[in-house]
Amino acid sequence: MRLYYSPFACSLAAHIACREAGLSVELQRVHLDDKRIEGGGDLRTLNPMGLVPTLVTDDGCVLMETSAVLLYLADHARAGQLAPPPGSMARYELVRWLSFVSSELHKKCLWPIFRPTIPDAIKAHARGLAHAPLEVVERQLAAQENLLGSDFSVADAYLWWALTIFPHAQVSLEPFPNLRAFHARQLARPSVSAAVSFERAQHKREFAPDATELHATP
Repeated sequence: MRLYYSPFACSLAAHIACREAGLSVELQRVHLDDKRIEGGGDLRTLNPMGLVPTLVTDDGCVLMETSAVLLYLADHARAGQLAPPPGSMARYELVRWLSFVSSELHKKCLWPIFRPTIPDAIKAHARGLAHAPLEVVERQLAAQENLLGSDFSVADAYLWWALTIFPHAQVSLEPFPNLRAFHARQLARPSVSAAVSFERAQHKREFAPDATELHATP
């Protein structure tokens, strides 16, 4: 498999999932400003939106969109390692949380804040929208370690990425002790710390000019 990523973009969740599952994946860095693939090529030849993560499977299929890539990786890990079995109610809960992080945290809040062409008034509005969905996840984690209970899933990897980015979007996590505790627990996972260390070494300017901040609990 080959994973196209950009340091500390949402593809970090897929990178974490690959390491967590012990999958053999070739990492291909993409420069999102011009969609250039390091080493040559343009990501838009594979993904017309030019977005990461983009995954090329061993049989040559191209998979796009974070939730789909994460589900694919989970289904190619050991059974039950990163996702509940298909058809179970827990599986639908996983899809719920992947959709929630994607729509309520990522695209509604983080995406406009970091989009250079978005007016400042809209960025401020996006920051204001963040509290309600963060409060939903805060309550979910009040009595359990992860979104689905005790087991780490690909939804947790996606949420962890979002929580890492929020402080750099000028959205404080100080009002959310459960989210901050969740972030600290996951950072202690070998898969998470290894992925973060790798991506910090690749590029230190995206989202966090002071890259050491990415090692701290928000």
